[in-house]
Amino acid sequence: MSLEILEAKEAIREVIDGFSNLECDVHAQAPLFTDDVHVMVYMGGQQTMDIHGATELEKQFSAFTVGVKASHHMNGQQVITVNGDEATDTHYCRAALVTEEDGKEYISDNYIRYTDTLVKADGQWRIKVREQHFLIAEKRLMNA
Repeated sequence: MSLEILEAKEAIREVIDGFSNLECDVHAQAPLFTDDVHVMVYMGGQQTMDIHGATELEKQFSAFTVGVKASHHMNGQQVITVNGDEATDTHYCRAALVTEEDGKEYISDNYIRYTDTLVKADGQWRIKVREQHFLIAEKRLMNA
């Protein structure tokens, strides 16, 4: 494996982990995507979101996360394939989100598989296409 490929893979890991480390700060996450991004979100095998463009992405993700009081994301297995200035990344993430309903706190525990197509432009890797599959999602009342 060439040094160029290794450097590309590390830069892509920074994009993927950067997205997770920003947790629910959608405005800060937005620059990690291309302006013409296409995001498809699946829950229970059914497509629930089909987002086109960075402006729509920020709008829809902000609406989804508006009630989140706390979150935690942990990335796991990751496979990156680089082909010039384009790459694919498949990785798994566990995302926990805390919300409040009727004065009670709930935690949503989500196990997600992401399949991303990234492109390198102006020296920066960005996500151009994202398929986000919620493989397991559980919501429960938090214990005090």
